[in-house]
Amino acid sequence: MISSSTKSLPVLEAKLLHKLEKKRLIFTVATGRCGTAYLSHLLRFLPGVHSEHEPEPQYFRVLREIQENPLRARRFLLEEKLPAIARSPASIYAEASHLFCKGFVEPFLELGMSADFILLSRNREAVASSLYRSGTIPGRTEKGLLFYLSPSDPCFVALPGWRRYHDYQLCAWYILEIERRAQVYGEWMRRAGGTVVQATLEEIRTVPGFRKLTRDLGIPGPTPWKWVSYWRWGRRKINIIAPEKKDRALPKDTSGLWEEVERGIVPGPKEEEVW
Repeated sequence: MISSSTKSLPVLEAKLLHKLEKKRLIFTVATGRCGTAYLSHLLRFLPGVHSEHEPEPQYFRVLREIQENPLRARRFLLEEKLPAIARSPASIYAEASHLFCKGFVEPFLELGMSADFILLSRNREAVASSLYRSGTIPGRTEKGLLFYLSPSDPCFVALPGWRRYHDYQLCAWYILEIERRAQVYGEWMRRAGGTVVQATLEEIRTVPGFRKLTRDLGIPGPTPWKWVSYWRWGRRKINIIAPEKKDRALPKDTSGLWEEVERGIVPGPKEEEVW
């Protein structure tokens, strides 16, 4: 739903809109540490697809600012991100990033845009462990604030008294928040006319899983020679944590920590939003 307060805001210029209308846009809703870099490489095997992971202009530069000033996200899209996408020569532009879903979906839709979504996920515990062991704690560490949401941000899932929780539990809260965003944003994008598909890292690492993703998206699969390249390349691990960051031991009772967080969450302010 476009509020009356947004009607006087800057809109897409006709020339830019014309270029974007010729392209199919694909974005991801994801937690991070779940295979976005890997997915971006896989999509490059598909004909006619220009796939990027986290290209310039990067969302994280304004991520903190837009949590308090959502209109900044609209300006970022209009002045930087959408013009950069329009310059892509390909007919299909795919961007695999965990940042688009952190304050940019609403202004994107308010601009009258539509895209396809890949709701990419990975085993909850694996993501939480990766964040925790790398010291990327939402709302608490420098990297956690720079690239991730904080419980103090406008969210769909609120965690009252979040500062008393363990670092691992803040990682768990963040995953629950993104899972809720995937549900809500997926529904909103369907209403806007976009195709919304689900995939897991575990699935896309297999030929049948990658075939299913391309079928769900309605994009032709790789050519025979590209399949050979995919098979050779697909065994790699992308964007793994550096060895020196793996020495942080996980808490012993992670299942108990998850349960405590799930008991503590309540609907957040963004639950009241209806696009």
